[in-house]
Amino acid sequence: MFQIKSLQRKLSRLDFLHILPNYSFFAPRPLENDYRLVFKFIPEEENDWVEVPLYIGITANRFFYNPFKYYNKGMIDCFNFLIAEFNDLENKKLILVSENYLNVLRLIASHVKHNNTVIRFAILTSAGVDEVKVANILFLSAHQRL
Repeated sequence: MFQIKSLQRKLSRLDFLHILPNYSFFAPRPLENDYRLVFKFIPEEENDWVEVPLYIGITANRFFYNPFKYYNKGMIDCFNFLIAEFNDLENKKLILVSENYLNVLRLIASHVKHNNTVIRFAILTSAGVDEVKVANILFLSAHQRL
């Protein structure tokens, strides 16, 4: 109950020893910082980005059995490591041989039907559930042949 703002103010006056739990580590607005992986074929128009599905819908059976969480966690870690590697590299072209970069390419290649295709991909953060809005572009690749 302490995490409800209206009650928090009232209970804070009585909590002189600060022993009531405060659940402030939860996001104030959940689903506002999801990663999205998008790619486009080169040459194409600017608005022809295709999203690679990273998340599945929430169903009742996910509370009991959710093997997808390991895939999701692995992809988020891969994105974080890729972005960190890219920021640390002096020679940015070396990112092309990064294991994390190659893993992202492998994932995209599994969604492309024809070989020898040139693509460009981006890792984005987004806000919203039903209507997704791009918040930030975290990584943008160069043109890459699959």
